[in-house]
Amino acid sequence: MTPKRTALTLTIFTALFLTHFAVLPPTATSQTTTSESSYPSYKIGGFLQQQFIADETSGSPTRFYTHRARIGVTGSVTDRISVNFIGGYTEPPHDNPKLVNAFIHFDIDPLFQVRTGQFFAPFGLEGPEPIPLNPAIERSTAIRQLNTFALFRDVGIQVSGSNSGFSYAIAVLNGTGANRPEQIDPKDVVGRIGFDVTNELAIGVSGHFGQYQTGPSTDDHESRFRSGADISYKGSPLFLRGEYIIREDDLPEGGSIKMNGGYLLGGYELTDALETIVRYEYYEPNTDVEDNHFTVFTIGANYYFVGNTRISANYELRDNSLNPAIKNLFTVQMQLTL
Repeated sequence: MTPKRTALTLTIFTALFLTHFAVLPPTATSQTTTSESSYPSYKIGGFLQQQFIADETSGSPTRFYTHRARIGVTGSVTDRISVNFIGGYTEPPHDNPKLVNAFIHFDIDPLFQVRTGQFFAPFGLEGPEPIPLNPAIERSTAIRQLNTFALFRDVGIQVSGSNSGFSYAIAVLNGTGANRPEQIDPKDVVGRIGFDVTNELAIGVSGHFGQYQTGPSTDDHESRFRSGADISYKGSPLFLRGEYIIREDDLPEGGSIKMNGGYLLGGYELTDALETIVRYEYYEPNTDVEDNHFTVFTIGANYYFVGNTRISANYELRDNSLNPAIKNLFTVQMQLTL
């Protein structure tokens, strides 16, 4: 474990230890109820995703496997300080254990919240959304490929807030992604601003200014930039959302590589427990190359047993101009949430 990760872990557990053995403040009584709340207050949570995959690509075996398995502790230290500590026993793409979340959140004011530790980078909609809440089994191809952070997370500090339909989040991050040591300066700056146009319709814009290491020396690094726009309609029974992202990475030999992509997802609630979804994805890894794109059309359904515990089925019709050998994919997932 790196010194930075060791220090972060010690900070969290020290905070938990001290709150258990310190003199607690008097319990607070809500102004709207007669119940009392005491601190600290913690709970164990997590989820398990088991999958069956039938990939029509030649040489890909049909298989059963555990896609993700996470568990951890969340809760409140005081009425203004909370903690989130989640680990993954099995994480894609290599099915190995990883630290997922490890952050402390300070609720100072609705317009000024502070978060420190390892957390989601505030860029777009799908990236910082916990994966069990995604209507599809997995995030879209463009969101995954244009993302620069392992687990969509990094270590740093974030300020955020919301009021009257306006929201913002700005983070200063290492830039290397979750569970990876930082080697270069300066830090990355990532942020999103959102606006509620109506009670159902919301829009947002995101930006990411950063650096990435290109060689063994701390001087071997180049700049990269991402921008994105998103829209969502949270109606019932119909819901929609979409994103479009542009990314440009400077190259050591000069020039840059430009990428873009996005998706549009729609869902319809047939009953309280059953919903259907469709999603169109487009990803272009190099805009300077002709016939350089990857499209996916997904149809699927989710059946919710309780909360976010559900069984899902997705069929992806895939068209990869650079690798025509990639064929369609059928996935069934059982998701159990704690």
